[in-house]
Amino acid sequence: MTSFTPVQLRLSAAQAQVLRDAAIAAYPRECCGLLVGGGDGEITVRAIVPTANVAADPHRSFSIDPQAQFDLLRKLRSGEPKQRIVGHFHSHPDGAAIPSSHDLAMAYDPEAIWVVMAASADGASAPKAFRHPAGYDGFIEVPVTMLA
Repeated sequence: MTSFTPVQLRLSAAQAQVLRDAAIAAYPRECCGLLVGGGDGEITVRAIVPTANVAADPHRSFSIDPQAQFDLLRKLRSGEPKQRIVGHFHSHPDGAAIPSSHDLAMAYDPEAIWVVMAASADGASAPKAFRHPAGYDGFIEVPVTMLA
């Protein structure tokens, strides 16, 4: 088995609520967006950037608006302190807060954090985080540390 550097994701309680609120607002479609932050072993989220879901069927999948991603990359390149896109988030309407087979097929960056929330008409789950390290057949759950 291939080794990888373990990480953990650090989110504030307010950020976790923003993620849940995005999942609830988009229901029954998938919400999506980008996570901005920094760090290596401990990835700290500094900003959550919701984006349009431009997937052909947003009830069953997500696709982040490429223009929104390019615009954010340009903004981050000129900003201080240096931040980067550390991953993205999306919801699974009436599904589980784990990456799907479709998510696995889309996973191309072994360093990216995938945050997933289950959403239903009754609300949304706490965010769960995952990575798809190089050399692995699937996703590995990343511990989420909630900051005050």
